[in-house]
Amino acid sequence: MDILNSIFPAAVIYTIPLLLGALGALYSERSGVTNLCIEGFMLMGCFSCAVTMFYLQGKIPMTICFIIGMLVAVAVTAAYSLLHAVAAINLRADQVISGTALNMMSTALTVYLAQTVTGSGNITIAHSIVPFAVAKIFSESFYALLWTYIFAFVVFLIVRQSFSFAKKKAQFNAFFGRTSLRLYALLLAVPSLILSLFIPSPVIAGCAGIIIASVLSALVWKKENFLSFIRFVEKARVERQTRQTYLTLAVIAFASCILAKAGLGIFLRTMAFERVYWTTIVGLAIWALSYLLLYKTSFGLRLRACGEHPSAVASAGVNVHRMRYIGVVASGALAGLGGAVYLITVGGEFNSASGMNGLGFLAVAGLIFGQWKVLGILGSTFFFGFCYTIANMSRVIPALAVVPPGIFSAFPYVATLIVLIFTSKRNVAPLATGQPY
Repeated sequence: MDILNSIFPAAVIYTIPLLLGALGALYSERSGVTNLCIEGFMLMGCFSCAVTMFYLQGKIPMTICFIIGMLVAVAVTAAYSLLHAVAAINLRADQVISGTALNMMSTALTVYLAQTVTGSGNITIAHSIVPFAVAKIFSESFYALLWTYIFAFVVFLIVRQSFSFAKKKAQFNAFFGRTSLRLYALLLAVPSLILSLFIPSPVIAGCAGIIIASVLSALVWKKENFLSFIRFVEKARVERQTRQTYLTLAVIAFASCILAKAGLGIFLRTMAFERVYWTTIVGLAIWALSYLLLYKTSFGLRLRACGEHPSAVASAGVNVHRMRYIGVVASGALAGLGGAVYLITVGGEFNSASGMNGLGFLAVAGLIFGQWKVLGILGSTFFFGFCYTIANMSRVIPALAVVPPGIFSAFPYVATLIVLIFTSKRNVAPLATGQPY
């Protein structure tokens, strides 16, 4: 338990740069441009932020210095990504070669400029960003309910995958996939969590949330949706397998409440919310906005279509080249932001010898492991962030110090290879990615 309390917060810190880098690669590849230069983009972002803070620190407040450094990193890396966009889109060059060349050029360029600025090639910032305790803001009841809802969401994903394996995906979508039921789940969670801030008992807060959600859902549900729900329940009564599924769900839901009561909600609070950087909140907000942008807007539909069937999109009047430019520039901006976040939360200095330590390539692996999906990327980057944390903290944790450090140093990359081996058979990359148009 003490080991998890040490590793988990650090894993969250390492996850955010990986998440931003993987999201950047997602925008580019969803638009149809293969992007292997995330490592170079993150390196340019780290260097730009370090140089900016090197000249500004001591002259303005450090928080403003952090923000300006991150904005400069975004702007510089977005401009740098135009080189890849021109080569891949206008010159129709091989996108893998272009990405490799940019990675090499970014390494050489940053080393030369860093040695010009400081002479040693290392640019150290005066202070790292200070974490704050979000855990003190909310009550224990809030974290108990939050754990329950997170556990229920994980169960939802497991059940959906089980229905897919059983080739009953249509039946699953008939019930769980309805927008009205998703809205009901949202209406259930939000009032309960808000009430838990004022009600000490999570059970009372949860029950009150159910009542509020039921009243609100009755106002927003259409009559035909409610009747469809009733017909599905009637049909489910005569299907043995469905009854067993829902019995299992009920048992798991009951177990989640028991686990929350046993203190796992407080354990979650201790691990995830005791030391929180505001950059973590910014990174998660960008992830949520990316989900809405890519899957809930017409812009996201056009961007994803450019990576699947660019000719069909062009026949509909969409400028494919412009959409791909947007994807590549967004890729550079997000990867540069990831490099800046790494500098001010983990690195503390720009080191010309080590660069990003392969973090950009792990972000690309997270994109592949996450199957080019926003939700999958969050889970995969956390997994790689956890592996990266173990590799870096193995020397300071007594229980892990007995293992030779070389094994843990190779652990993130070995884990990457193993994961890619098992996920390569279900590769769902955009069909037109890497193909010039």
